Amino acid sequence: MSRLKILLCLTVLSLLLLGVFSLSLQSFALTSTGTSIIKYPEGELRKTSWRDMLPHTIQGNYYNEFWIYHIFLENDLHLHLTFSLANFGTFKSAVSGGKLMVSNFNGNNYHVSREYPMDKFVIDHASQKIKLHPEREIYFEGNLPETHHVHFETSKNNVSYYVDIQFHDISPGFTWGSGLFQVDDHSTGIFMHIPKAQVAGLVAVNSDTLRVRGTAYMDHTFQTGLSSKVMQKGFRYISHAENGFSSGYYLIPKNNQSQSDVVGFGLSNESNQVRLNKPGRVTVEESGSIDGKSIPETIEIQYRSGELRTLRRTRNFQHVSFLEEVGGLRRRLVSSFLGGEIIEYVGKGELNGNGLTPVNYNFFIVH
Repeated sequence: MSRLKILLCLTVLSLLLLGVFSLSLQSFALTSTGTSIIKYPEGELRKTSWRDMLPHTIQGNYYNEFWIYHIFLENDLHLHLTFSLANFGTFKSAVSGGKLMVSNFNGNNYHVSREYPMDKFVIDHASQKIKLHPEREIYFEGNLPETHHVHFETSKNNVSYYVDIQFHDISPGFTWGSGLFQVDDHSTGIFMHIPKAQVAGLVAVNSDTLRVRGTAYMDHTFQTGLSSKVMQKGFRYISHAENGFSSGYYLIPKNNQSQSDVVGFGLSNESNQVRLNKPGRVTVEESGSIDGKSIPETIEIQYRSGELRTLRRTRNFQHVSFLEEVGGLRRRLVSSFLGGEIIEYVGKGELNGNGLTPVNYNFFIVH
């Protein structure tokens, strides 16, 4: 074959490959900028059960699941405790995890994470206990709403942590119908198992031990698929009044093209009547920055009933990257795989609706 024919063949092949590559890019652009299709749960308000508390994922290549506690104690001491399951497919083996964020412990903040192989994960149906590892003291247990107990004990980087909290006067848990939302081909579940409870126990960092009292909240969420690739941000707020509570958890899909594209719901208890607050739209009205990264300052939530609530952050306790312990090139690779770096924020704020209500918030943002 002459050099001219070879050159012509290579040119045609290059154009064909370029065309295929261009079509692929166009296809990706159409997929990534399209509006997510959201299906909401069937049914109305219902109480949760042990069956709802159990893991909903475990099977499949990609999933994540979280049991998240917010524990509000005297002297502005705040515990943010997460039990988790995650599977990143071939990228990383499935694991269970425990993360503790301690804010304002004698004026200092701490956080620690632990991770264990999935085959060590323990479920004891008789005691309704979930434990991350049979030889590690990180677990929760109890027949809700009668009783509940959370224990987190570990040491890392020459710092020891001990949390032992007993729950009483526990409000029954609720969810919206099945609790299941569908975002495109991904499922998301949200269950508020403990809207409010009274708590007492011990919190220790190294040899410094405090006997504590206060209130607590716990919800349970899961997603099939990687949450950071499906959702771009999430807003959680909790308020515990003397005779009631108000809480909400809202997730914004990455492909949302409308303020009404929102997953989640809220609960409120006024005059001993629990109400389900279905979201109509969620709008970020103002944004600020922490460590050079944008974070919402003011969020407007409109329920389908037409009622408006405005959530404003007033004080950030601490923020932690999900990739904090991953460094260098590996961190960039993991961040790219997850669709961005996920940072979690906890702090205090105000909810403006029927008067001004102090709240605690927990946001996650994919930066």
